[in-house]
Amino acid sequence: MVNNTLCYLLARGPISTMGFSAQTGTGSIYLNGPGGQSGDGFPMPRAGYVTGLHVWDGTKYSWDAGAVAFEAGDRLSVYCQSTGSNFIARVRKNGGSIGLETPEIPYNSSVLATVEFILLRD
Repeated sequence: MVNNTLCYLLARGPISTMGFSAQTGTGSIYLNGPGGQSGDGFPMPRAGYVTGLHVWDGTKYSWDAGAVAFEAGDRLSVYCQSTGSNFIARVRKNGGSIGLETPEIPYNSSVLATVEFILLRD
């Protein structure tokens, strides 16, 4: 099935990625982003859309897709939130979850995540 929203976005700008990683324990944690820093987000230079989250936890690959808008200056991050028995990896914008997430990330794992996004040209 054709995703008209994604086709439109791809026509306006190429897909970009930002990598995040961390060794998790059992508590919630922001993953380290570019430059090895963690926090509530890295600022985006232009408006765009987050289109995906891809996560490798050392044993399995999981992903989620969408088209969530952000503005220039909005901050993106990946947060592993503890559920009591594992983590949910969530993309956050300005410190709040935006709905892109992958569940069942095991405790005490090396988590590698890629946020996929499109920066608009105009």
